[in-house]
Amino acid sequence: MDLIDALTVQGHVVSPVSLSEASPFRRKFSSIYDLLVEGKWEPEHLKKELSEIVPEGAETIAGFVVYALDSTENERAEAQTLPDRGVLKANQFDALRFGHRYSWLVRLVNWGTSWTAPMDVMRVETQQSESQVGAEQVKALALRQTEEKVIVTDSLYPNRKYLPVVAELPHTYALARMRRTSVLYERPVLPEKPKRGKKPSHGARFELANPVRQPEREETAQLGNRVVHLQAWTGLHFKGFAQVEGTAIRIEFMRSDGSPCYAYPVWLFWTGPQSVALIDLCRMYLWRFAIEHTFRFLKQHMGLNANRSTNLISTQRWMWMCALAYWQLLLLRPAANESRPAWYPKRSGKFERTITPRLVQLQADVLLTRLGTPAHSLRPAGKGLGRPMEYHPKPKPTFRIVKKAVKAPNSP
Repeated sequence: MDLIDALTVQGHVVSPVSLSEASPFRRKFSSIYDLLVEGKWEPEHLKKELSEIVPEGAETIAGFVVYALDSTENERAEAQTLPDRGVLKANQFDALRFGHRYSWLVRLVNWGTSWTAPMDVMRVETQQSESQVGAEQVKALALRQTEEKVIVTDSLYPNRKYLPVVAELPHTYALARMRRTSVLYERPVLPEKPKRGKKPSHGARFELANPVRQPEREETAQLGNRVVHLQAWTGLHFKGFAQVEGTAIRIEFMRSDGSPCYAYPVWLFWTGPQSVALIDLCRMYLWRFAIEHTFRFLKQHMGLNANRSTNLISTQRWMWMCALAYWQLLLLRPAANESRPAWYPKRSGKFERTITPRLVQLQADVLLTRLGTPAHSLRPAGKGLGRPMEYHPKPKPTFRIVKKAVKAPNSP
């Protein structure tokens, strides 16, 4: 609890041991690393408790609780003794970087703000993919919660490791962005006279770059100061998993003269009911960007990547400490006042904004002092014996960087 309180109020974390200088931390600096490696920890019980908490003022869209799923990187270029390091390169044009990835599942709290409620944090091992770990997180969430919910993701997730898993879960629907070069397929047309052999699984091709038929649904709505034109095509599926059938949604933002704002439209794949308005699905996807702001805040003001330990238990637990400290800011938000620094925009006119996580963090020290802590009071301890004489620890083993093999081309 002292460590979480120190993370909540510090504002700039250089390393875990630097939190020992924060006012809420009452113990010795060495206890921080002892906690991260040997502290008592029940993650499954913690996830269950977080699932039962509803943040004050939490919003829904069209009756659905909206969650965002994404991963963030922890670059460790020089950590040769850190196990299971992988390549963080996203595409062929990126520079080579090495480290770990962590998959985060968060609940989106308020539309138009950056507030989220972290529900699950898992490290993506090198033999896994972000989609595979994300599917495990969503499956565990569906077992804990029975409410109608939507999981919003970017274009990395509509594949056979994620969508078939989510489609089978009760009260859970996927809303994923698709690449504009993706190809879907319509329902197969069965012959009038049944033939021997396997029935066809795919119908006509549906290229997002060039739709071959007219949309079943079409809407034009106002979203903020923009006009949004939406179209939907039903009964489509991907080639690798024909059992998952959904709706392709085309979103185009228009200028006042009727011309599109961007060169290419946004394409979404929706596995939920057709009764949901297209503008609501558009708002759900735009809401997803709150998780990006959460990552930025955690890295800048809570030291999300500040733990440079080579112990996997320590690095995983540090991620959870940051998530719980962010939760504490979320729960402190109703008690925080609207005082802002002079250089912040005023809450009037076009700069109307709600209180941000950083503004709550600036007041967290006073609020936590007023609330107190459930942690036990300090107990005196004797001086440690230290390292025994003639003890020489063995050097840590080094590990090679794990690079996923490239699939060899088919032989002619």
